[in-house]
Amino acid sequence: MNNITFIGMAGCGKSTIGKAISMKMGVSFIDTDLLIEKQYKASLEEIKNKFDYKFVRAAEEKVILNLNSSNKIISTGGSAVYSSLSMEHLQRFSSIIFIDTPLNIIIERIDIGQERGLAVPPGISVPEVYREREPIYKKYSKFTLDGSKTVDELVDEAEKIYLNE
Repeated sequence: MNNITFIGMAGCGKSTIGKAISMKMGVSFIDTDLLIEKQYKASLEEIKNKFDYKFVRAAEEKVILNLNSSNKIISTGGSAVYSSLSMEHLQRFSSIIFIDTPLNIIIERIDIGQERGLAVPPGISVPEVYREREPIYKKYSKFTLDGSKTVDELVDEAEKIYLNE
């Protein structure tokens, strides 16, 4: 397929790994969170606070459904997996890689209490989101990478997937 899509929790490394592999391979990189922020000229957190989490999820679905095989490396928002339409669309032209990062690392990276634009109902904790989403990430992924590894290790593993798909 020669297209890969990264899924996983906020803070798992989707954007970092996506950017790194796109630079290393000399191919395009798209971050759906950045596309949404550019479209609305606001951060995901601001968009969520102004509208609500469902609005963010709908905006994400719309952005994803406009992607195609010309987008070689794609990093999705953590809530992309709530849209089966989005995930089935991505599966048509890309290999989906779940960056499975342990909860303690996620919390360390995003700071517990800092919402970071998580498209979830108010009052839901990061551990609750993690437990809810983990089986959905596994459902849609073709490959899983261990997010506790170094960026270089993850880029090397993602590159092998990219070259062999």
